Amino acid sequence: EVRVILFTAAGPAFSAGGNLGNIHDRLSEPMGADGRDPIAAGNRQYGEFLTQLIHCPKVTVASVQGAAMGGGAGLACAVDICVGSPAAKFGFPEVAIGLVPGQILPFVAARLGWQTARRLVLTGERIDATEAHRIGLLDYLAESSEALTDKTQEVLRHLIAAAPQASAVTKRMLSCVPTAPLAGNADLPMYLDAASHWFAAQMRTEAVEGVTASREKRSASWNPSQA
Repeated sequence: EVRVILFTAAGPAFSAGGNLGNIHDRLSEPMGADGRDPIAAGNRQYGEFLTQLIHCPKVTVASVQGAAMGGGAGLACAVDICVGSPAAKFGFPEVAIGLVPGQILPFVAARLGWQTARRLVLTGERIDATEAHRIGLLDYLAESSEALTDKTQEVLRHLIAAAPQASAVTKRMLSCVPTAPLAGNADLPMYLDAASHWFAAQMRTEAVEGVTASREKRSASWNPSQA
């Protein structure tokens, strides 16, 4: 019954990233029985969370009201759709304090492209909401901080107007789309074959209600916002 997963935060910051206040306690932890560094094990857990997030069949949204740094910026990159207020700020300060963006880098590069990701993670530059919107980190930018909630709700209304199964299948298709250049890409015919079956399955299920509702000029049964 869950249609969308929304990440929000209270207070002035969306997420300041990892907690480094306990760095000395973390450094004193003994190595695991298997010889694995406990810091590596803990760091890897966040990568697993982001991996599960991008594979989630539900649409994921972040509503960013303030600073999103390091792992917080990585989370903003990993969701399907990111909405922000003019007060939102983003940055990857890891290299400035001697760390590396270990777990978030693939998700940042996937969203922003390699060169933009390279610039931001190597310089540690902090960017404002306008720049984040320009480079595609923010999909939607509210007109004011006060308007963020209304803008987020507007996006959510669009998302829940979509058929649940169609949304999930479309996310699955997006994860299977072959990378460019498509000409000569051996994965393209396989994707198109699979997509034809997904299309046919939708035509025989949710599309029956969706097309009927459209012809009758009413909301589809899955759209609670218009009920």
